[in-house]
Amino acid sequence: MKKIKTLAYCLIALALIVAAWTSTWTTTGHSREMVEFFSPSGIFSILPPVVAIALAFMTKNVVVSLLVGVLTGSYLLALQTCAPGASIPVAFGFATRHMRDAVADPWNAGVLLQCGAIGGLVGLLTASGGVRAIAQALAKFARGPISSQVVAWLLGFFVFFDDYANVQIRGPIMRPITDYNGVSREKFAFILDSSAAPIAGIALISTWIGTEVSYISAGLADAGLENISPYSLFVESIPYRFYNLLTLGFVLLTALTLREFGGMRKAELLARQGYLREIDSKLIRREDAEKIAIEEKPTEERAIEEEAEEFGDASQRERRHGASLWTTSLYAAIPLLALVLAAFVCFYTSGRAKILSGDDAEKIAIAQSFSFASVRACFGSADASIAIFQAAVLGGIVAFLMCVLSGKLTTAEAVRYWLNGVKSLAFTFVILILAWSLCSCIGKNGLGAAKFLVSALSDATPAFLLPTMIFVLAAIVSFATGTSYGTMAIITPLAIPFANELLPGDHAFLIASTSAVLTGAIFGDHCSPISDTTILSSTSARCGLLEHVSTQLTYALPIAGVSILCGFLPVGFGVAWQLALPVGFAALVALLLIFGKKTPSKISRDATLEA
Repeated sequence: MKKIKTLAYCLIALALIVAAWTSTWTTTGHSREMVEFFSPSGIFSILPPVVAIALAFMTKNVVVSLLVGVLTGSYLLALQTCAPGASIPVAFGFATRHMRDAVADPWNAGVLLQCGAIGGLVGLLTASGGVRAIAQALAKFARGPISSQVVAWLLGFFVFFDDYANVQIRGPIMRPITDYNGVSREKFAFILDSSAAPIAGIALISTWIGTEVSYISAGLADAGLENISPYSLFVESIPYRFYNLLTLGFVLLTALTLREFGGMRKAELLARQGYLREIDSKLIRREDAEKIAIEEKPTEERAIEEEAEEFGDASQRERRHGASLWTTSLYAAIPLLALVLAAFVCFYTSGRAKILSGDDAEKIAIAQSFSFASVRACFGSADASIAIFQAAVLGGIVAFLMCVLSGKLTTAEAVRYWLNGVKSLAFTFVILILAWSLCSCIGKNGLGAAKFLVSALSDATPAFLLPTMIFVLAAIVSFATGTSYGTMAIITPLAIPFANELLPGDHAFLIASTSAVLTGAIFGDHCSPISDTTILSSTSARCGLLEHVSTQLTYALPIAGVSILCGFLPVGFGVAWQLALPVGFAALVALLLIFGKKTPSKISRDATLEA
């Protein structure tokens, strides 16, 4: 393995040397096409994400891999303006500025703040015993690996309005249940991730809809189809979102049948034996998981938790005084309900204020009335990152006041628990900042990797292959860049006019091509190791990022294949979605029956595992 790592670093160095050499080429000795292709914004623009992803799987160190990816991208950017030798110090300056700008970006700053606020809230809910009480209440419905996975899946539909909130709310509540019932952290992270963006991306009211509709509107305008409503086209595209729908169905199928394959089956077999993967990829016994969490806390905090049983001291004191499970659960249920309600209010007020301050008369008229159309428009225009941050702060205040005023925790204890919840996400913050920095290096204001991929992969295509090619292109771009929004922004305005040009007046074909962009972009948001949703899913499940990505890809790639073979290809030939979608679900059932193996509900710790 050490030789492979050394070889990988040598290949990276060689690639950068070649990039430095080709960056000096001019049209005097080479054709313009060759100079553009081998420029830093050409074929080498995809080198940084390739380096980061490859190193991550080889070294098992995500932070170092992302950092090398950022430095590689910064060096390529420096080559655009500097000589190869002078590019090294310039690249270091670029890298640090990208990190600073990643934190300074309003959207990214809002995400970091919302993560910290939700982490602090979870710290209080845990200390109050509320999380444990809700877990115990849900445990009545989740008494084994099947029911616990189904409950975790169903909860995703209740937090449909945003993928970030979806992952961060369900994680702390369901993880104790899935751990106890022998569900692996890898499978739990897959459930979280697979019922977050895939749900938010098709919800009629969500933080995604405004972005998706705006890109559809731009594509329709470019195609000269102003008579078609962008929102109507969005709604009509939902049955054609084969990847979203098949992913949601596949999660339920694996939960109900307990059939797994590949790396996920190995993880599930270990979990049934009582072993879990921690966030640092270490394999630990289930009963040691919470002990490790306690030992990692400061000495004074451990002193406060001497009476603790798994999830905080307050629940233990409450039980000694005879408090009911229902009473204790309110200490988590009320703050979480406050968070969800506040999120809806903040989304609405944020979006309404933005619309009313704009100059779109039609939207202003809609926002001034209170109706479903008004709520939809306001949600679509809301600043999701700040809205969730505001809701998390309000939820934290409610939790803080309940704990302190009831005497469960002193003010000092409550502050300590809140801060510890924030500190528990330090690893997440670092990965997010590096991932954003890498995306900035290869983005439209950097190397333009997405633009290169689109131009390289979107050659002349037969009409029946267009939905498939659009899906594949969107999946590749979103996986390489880690951004679904960026992928939609680049490909949607190209795909809609292209589809209309190939088959003018074919509305079903237009819908399928539009859906191919939106669902293909979610593939990357769902699977890319540099996607923020993927990162948050792994940390919420306390699962190593690489373990999450590798096991999830084992399932996501076959689902994408079924989406193409049973969905976009038939639709390209004119087959109705009413036939294509059931066939796709049947293909997933066949896939599990052929390749999946039944995972026992319990396995002796001394048993020999056979994947």
